[in-house]
Amino acid sequence: MNTGSILLIFSPDWRLRYFRLWLTIGFVLVAGINFWSLTSTAWIPMPGHTDKLYHAGSYCLLMLWWLQLFPVRAARIILAVLFIVMGIGLEVLQSFHPLRYMDYKDMAANTTGVLIALYIGWLRMDQLLLKFERRIGKK
Repeated sequence: MNTGSILLIFSPDWRLRYFRLWLTIGFVLVAGINFWSLTSTAWIPMPGHTDKLYHAGSYCLLMLWWLQLFPVRAARIILAVLFIVMGIGLEVLQSFHPLRYMDYKDMAANTTGVLIALYIGWLRMDQLLLKFERRIGKK
C-alpha cells in the first residue's frame, strides 16, 4: 500500500465546513480518555459493574465522533482497531500505576463501545455533525 492509497482511505468528509474544529475535538477526546485512564482519580463507588457502562459509553462516543469525520469504510475499520488497541493498551499501562489496576472486563467494555459505534455508523446515524452544520447554515 503506497502513501496515495493511505491518503485516499483517510480522506475526510469534505462536506464538513468545520472539519478542522471537529478533528481538534476528536483529538481532545482521545487525549481526555488517555489522561483519565492514566491518572489517579478520587475513588467513586460504583455498585456492581456500572463503571463498565462508562467505559463502553466513552469509547462509543469516541468512535462515533471519528466515524463522522472519515466516511471511507477502510478508515473506519482502521480507526476501530486503533481505538480497541488503545483501550487494551491503557488498561495494561494502568497495571503499572500504584492506585490503578488492569481489568479485562474494562477492556471488553471499551471494545464493546467501539463495536456498538461501528454498528450505529452502519445504520447511517454517522452524519450528525453534517446535519448540525446544515442546520446552523440555514439560519
